[in-house]
Amino acid sequence: MEIPIRSLNTNGTPRMFHDFQMIDSIRDFNLTIVPGTIYGLVGSIGSGGWLLSWLLAGREPMLTENLNISYSTIEVNGTPADNTILKRMSCYMGEGVAEFPYRKFRTYPNALTRLLRRVKTVADQIEIGLAQSGSSLTLRDIAELFELSGAEMRDPANGRIHRPLEFNSGERWRASLAIGYAFQKKLYCAPWIESYGIDYLLSPYNRKFVKLVREAGASVLIPVSSEAHVAGIADRIVHMKPWKPLDEEAGET
Repeated sequence: MEIPIRSLNTNGTPRMFHDFQMIDSIRDFNLTIVPGTIYGLVGSIGSGGWLLSWLLAGREPMLTENLNISYSTIEVNGTPADNTILKRMSCYMGEGVAEFPYRKFRTYPNALTRLLRRVKTVADQIEIGLAQSGSSLTLRDIAELFELSGAEMRDPANGRIHRPLEFNSGERWRASLAIGYAFQKKLYCAPWIESYGIDYLLSPYNRKFVKLVREAGASVLIPVSSEAHVAGIADRIVHMKPWKPLDEEAGET
């Protein structure tokens, strides 16, 4: 899977877990994303790293309208990208896959409500992914690979694998990777989580799970403010251009 991005100019408001968002902009961006590569998208807040990750996860509802379609192109294996294609191949880290997006806690405050509203647990999502992808792995295999609480399957009442992502706290990051892995996703897109979450997501413990999806042939996008955050894990550093008003750019020599 190759994703060539050419002359990308767009604005958007990426979100994280429905409770944090920011205005972000990409200006004159070019990159070809190739399989099995971890990309560190390095730039100041608002310089487009998070927006690129958000777009490629298929999360921007106005994808076509927000692109300058006269110049900007995003393709997947030669086909112009739309949200259907992007959702099919991508996992938005922390929320899982687009087929089963993250939902706010108040939508399922107890087990009965979750049952009535058919809110899926991490285990449910993994099993659906395995069935859809035709993988020979089992739920236990995935749980053990990503060291999920409840991997032994003996404690469905307390193991976090048997709860929705909202109940997984810090484990939500690798639980979302596990869901994407079960679906055999080809692109993992991280949100902007500085400063409170970056040290946890990219800790020595969690890096092995990010590397695990890369070893399966997937690409990973991690927007950060400094190369230091992704030192030793990123295969390629991509520097994002800080956004500038058009009149300011025109005045440069």
